[in-house]
Amino acid sequence: MEQKEAIKKFCENANYYLVRFPSKTDEDFGKILQTTELDKVKLDEHEIYRSIEYTNGDMLFVLDLKKDVKNTYSLNHVQLLLKNLEDAKSIEIVYPKMFTWIYDGLSIKAYAVVPSGNVKQHSTISRYGGTLNFIKTIRQHLKNIASMKRGVMPDYNFVNNDEEVETMELSIGSINKFSDLYSVHISPFMSFADILRRSKNGMHADFEFTYFDMKYWTREINPDFLADVKNIKITDTLTIDEAQTKYPAPVIRLMNLKHKGNYNRFLLARFLLSIHSPKDAKFMYYSVLGNEEREHVKSGNCSTQWNYIKNNIKHYSCPTMKELKSFIHDTDPPLSHPLENIQEYLDKKKVKKNE
Repeated sequence: MEQKEAIKKFCENANYYLVRFPSKTDEDFGKILQTTELDKVKLDEHEIYRSIEYTNGDMLFVLDLKKDVKNTYSLNHVQLLLKNLEDAKSIEIVYPKMFTWIYDGLSIKAYAVVPSGNVKQHSTISRYGGTLNFIKTIRQHLKNIASMKRGVMPDYNFVNNDEEVETMELSIGSINKFSDLYSVHISPFMSFADILRRSKNGMHADFEFTYFDMKYWTREINPDFLADVKNIKITDTLTIDEAQTKYPAPVIRLMNLKHKGNYNRFLLARFLLSIHSPKDAKFMYYSVLGNEEREHVKSGNCSTQWNYIKNNIKHYSCPTMKELKSFIHDTDPPLSHPLENIQEYLDKKKVKKNE
């Protein structure tokens, strides 16, 4: 399989895909591509990413095994690969042929597809607290399997998983500029030498993705046994004037950052869209960006970011306190959810109105 074919197949039906240039910082997306533009990209010099969301609403499941290895960057490529291979074998033995395995030039990953675009599956997925919580739950379950094989006590606290779900994924077939190796399809039962040879030479085999069977997984991990997640969704939007004093302290600190960058803008947009009308949310979003960053999100490489989040807010609801943890101070009033006080305010407002 040719490199370009592998990339096109991996990016097929993605909500968007893009090229990331070496000169760009991690805070910037890069340039979103049209299919014809792929022919103009130097694929041996520039990384290609795709959104984990498909155009039909399905989501790409990604388990990155390097995230479960302590002191990752103190290991060389071979040491990390050997550790990842053992974990991948453990998972594959328990769940044979359920995942597509790749080596991305640094670590081994497992892929599958969550059928979140299928309306019939929504009620089942919602029992896990939504698509992202389902992804986190399955990832934790798979890592527990690998941990037990290594003699490590598993962590059954599925809900309180700090690890975030990345919105983009390096494409199969793409070069990884960190290692100058290619992301290639593998089997966990290959030798490490064969995997490195494939990755170094960009040897791309054909691949397919398996869709999660939601009935099967509700038997494997009963969502009713998971701890409850406090997931507040307000039904009434707030005007800008009444919301000014209701923003929680972590969000205010985020808003006051001189330069926010891609991820913090992502968090801010999700918060604003969860309490305001789209028009008011966009006004507030632009009002707290510096001139250069505002111009960047209006007409630069990230010009599609706002509409993408707005159109997919069902997947990217209000950020959790864990996602905002870098903006939380010890002296802040304790909150279990950023919308907790706003919800209380709206409830009191409704009661007063009905009196």
